Amino acid sequence: MGQIRIVTDEHYTGEGISQGLARGLLVYYQDCNLTGEGMGIGSIALRDIHYTYFSRSWTDAVDGEILIRTFFIDTRMSWSIQEKQVFLLTRLIEYATRIYMRLPRAQKILMIPVFPLRTLLGIHPVFETISPLGKVRCTYKVNGNDIEVEVCMEDPLKEHEILFLLNELSARWFTDGCEKGRQTYQIPAWERISSVNLPVSLFDPVHRIRFFLNHPSVPDYIPFSVYRGREHTEDLCWAGFCIQLGPSDTKQILPKVGYRISFSEEKCSSTITT
Repeated sequence: MGQIRIVTDEHYTGEGISQGLARGLLVYYQDCNLTGEGMGIGSIALRDIHYTYFSRSWTDAVDGEILIRTFFIDTRMSWSIQEKQVFLLTRLIEYATRIYMRLPRAQKILMIPVFPLRTLLGIHPVFETISPLGKVRCTYKVNGNDIEVEVCMEDPLKEHEILFLLNELSARWFTDGCEKGRQTYQIPAWERISSVNLPVSLFDPVHRIRFFLNHPSVPDYIPFSVYRGREHTEDLCWAGFCIQLGPSDTKQILPKVGYRISFSEEKCSSTITT
């Protein structure tokens, strides 16, 4: 599959709501950018009880065929009404997001009033630069159409914190799943995937590409969950996989977590409806 290119591009700032945030590796099919608004392969976000945090800055080091990218958690997301930040609104949205992720069958219905309400009240996200809360080091090794990712957090996860390992490409291209050679129903915004169902995939029917997440390697004492999702709205256009590390009731050392993202070119048969 020489037509797929997996690259670093520090000049690509992204699209939509995530523009300007630090990404992982980018994926192209020939000259078509398959990453779009997605966060790329092997990016990060952090959530505590008040906010969700991202990275805008990083450093790179190269060791032979291995890229080591260190993300600085230096950007806080909050929500505003008519350009005025409102802490209680941010807390409400953060709490609602946690519930929303657990209800895949209801997500489409729950979102019906959201965008009209956002427009009516002038609700928008605000990304502000803060002093870095910590660093996350991601190591990438590309072997053909496979990407081996290892993640290490220099500081321990604090009580109730969650680290998200993001692997997102564009929902414009990756529209469905492809399970056992058959194209499946459209993917909800977030659905938790049981370990017994891994690997799971997403499917680009235009380029006929499957996008896989294999079973992650996580220390036994770290609680984790795997999610697959897709959102295509007026300012969101991502599809991919998220590995959620935490939360825990105590501090957790995060020495190393590993996983593999793969691509393959396959034909899927007609769509299964559910």
